Amino acid sequence: MDVVSSIVNAAPSVAAILLAFGLIVLVHEAGHFLAARACGMAVYEFSIGFGRPLLFWFRRGQTQYSFRLWPFVSYVRVAGMEPNDDHPQGFHRKSRFAQAFVLATGSLMNFVLAVAIYVFMGAVIGLPVGDKMIERVEPDTPAARVGIQPGDRIVGLNGDLDLSLDEIREQIQDSPGKPIDLEVDRDGELLTIEITPMTKTGYDLKGLRLTQVPLGLVGVYFHTSRQRKPIGESIVLGFKQTVGMIQLQAAGILGILARRVPAEAKGPIGVVHVMYGQAQSGWLDFLFTFAAITIAIGFLNLLPIPPLDGSRLVIVALEGIRRKPFDKQKESIVHLIGLALFLALVVLLTYQDILGIIAGGE
Repeated sequence: MDVVSSIVNAAPSVAAILLAFGLIVLVHEAGHFLAARACGMAVYEFSIGFGRPLLFWFRRGQTQYSFRLWPFVSYVRVAGMEPNDDHPQGFHRKSRFAQAFVLATGSLMNFVLAVAIYVFMGAVIGLPVGDKMIERVEPDTPAARVGIQPGDRIVGLNGDLDLSLDEIREQIQDSPGKPIDLEVDRDGELLTIEITPMTKTGYDLKGLRLTQVPLGLVGVYFHTSRQRKPIGESIVLGFKQTVGMIQLQAAGILGILARRVPAEAKGPIGVVHVMYGQAQSGWLDFLFTFAAITIAIGFLNLLPIPPLDGSRLVIVALEGIRRKPFDKQKESIVHLIGLALFLALVVLLTYQDILGIIAGGE
């Protein structure tokens, strides 16, 4: 009975994860499809799902719209993108600008999906807003050792009682290993408690430079409540959050290449594991992770690595510079080798994910 109840309890989270991944891929492929049609390219098939059997389909113009057995991976077949396919309305018959637009629009749609998720969170669900009351104290942390309790309010720091919560957090983070005085309101009584924040490694982002920095932490969680934003403000915040996440992705790649930050990656199992944990802790956390993943997938596809869209964008740019196309058979071989290496990397990361989950006892 415990197994049955566990499956029932897990079903909504698993369904949400599958729906999220299906939507990310569907939106990406829909971007390619809409851009191809807008540029006058023929499209052989737009499929929701992959594999056999073909559940049902219909044809409109030259395009077959398919619904296949496994609905979590979609794809689009644009004419002229395969060797020996010389369709008069094919991909390679259009301008370099049109080709680049079709290749880039998949990732662009992933970013648009992220904006929509952030707008939904802000205008419909409400974003978390903290106040100065402590909701939880982590055991074996500086706050626990000096006797800070849930229900206390941190009203100031080092004698300054005119600080916002963000200013208090910032000053704590800027004081790793340095004693500070917290001004605490406990049931109407003002207490001054000396505390030395512990040091944890964090990251500082300036432009596209991401570097490791020491951060001060005391081990408390502040009380938060949800606050809905007007739709206009939600849209602005959605764009800002998405741009910030893209900036963070780019800075992370550059930081890894420059060896300023360690290379950390998760495979499909690890990503699903993280999303499952977020779904269990709350749908707001799940949506934040959902948005971060669609941004990551959109950004990843723009990297110049075969067989990703970014490598095809580089080829289109080089063909434009040299004013003649590359041999499509050789280009196909390069993408095939890249796909094999990419799948090998996915298998390796999946293996590491499974080992990590087992080691964690989960």
